[in-house]
Amino acid sequence: MTARKHWLALTGVLGTLMLAGCASTTPVPPADPAAMAPVSAIDCKTFAARLATQQSGAEPAADPLALANQQSAEAESGEDGEGADAAPAPVLTRLPPFSSASAPNQLPVGWQPWTINRNKTPTRYSMVEVDQRLVVHAQADSSASGLYVPLRDRDAGTLRWTWKTSGVIRNADNAQGQREDSPLRLFVAFDGDKGSLSLKDQLMYEMARLTTGREMPYATLMYIWGGQRAEGTVLPNPHTDRVRMIVVDSGAKHANEWRCHERDLRADYRKAFGTDPGRVIAVGIMTDTDNTRSKVESWYGDIALD
Repeated sequence: MTARKHWLALTGVLGTLMLAGCASTTPVPPADPAAMAPVSAIDCKTFAARLATQQSGAEPAADPLALANQQSAEAESGEDGEGADAAPAPVLTRLPPFSSASAPNQLPVGWQPWTINRNKTPTRYSMVEVDQRLVVHAQADSSASGLYVPLRDRDAGTLRWTWKTSGVIRNADNAQGQREDSPLRLFVAFDGDKGSLSLKDQLMYEMARLTTGREMPYATLMYIWGGQRAEGTVLPNPHTDRVRMIVVDSGAKHANEWRCHERDLRADYRKAFGTDPGRVIAVGIMTDTDNTRSKVESWYGDIALD
């Protein structure tokens, strides 16, 4: 799969959701208790030790300064990488850790800016040093955009990450389209046989391709910091059931502290979609407040997939 195809697959998700959101405001009922996912928070010292082991085999970065400058220029011009002259995103087999950045305000090679919709104000992302390590700082003000990494040859393994937020979006409800925002999201896009989908879903995919020029991934699993739903709640996206969300942190109890998580992607995918996952084709992050017209500040630490 080419780098461009990976990019189109990932960006097609939210492009389609924006279209669907214009017509869909019906709340999705809470998940059945039987569909609750396990709580995944782990001790951050344990997280750091496991992450250090994984990072020993990380792919080396190449020419990060050139890519960072290109990303900055594209962000300022409002480009989202669709132009004919846009440099293709490198497709990696490992996630570059944010702590591997060679300097603040410079993303590690592999992480790409992700513009959801040119009519949306983008969330501001920057590399900053917090607690003696480099992390991504997200500042959202009625905005929505993200960062992502295209991947190849990856099975659904164990996903580990750490994040922090200054506060929750109190009027957000991830089961309702008009209030579907989150201070922190980590999402994983999966490949699969689209021919096996229902006619309704196949028509939606075709509508997305014709309308946005982008292919949707077969399925997307999204981990979120929720405002109201209990930890472990599994929610279908209000606009399409090909995106399922799992609440791993909720409310303001742990605001302003680092939270570390470890998830079994295969088990979570089975819980959310009722079947085994295909290959992982991308991983990304997003902080968004565009629906609730609110402000939030969050931080993303290293993310690892083994």
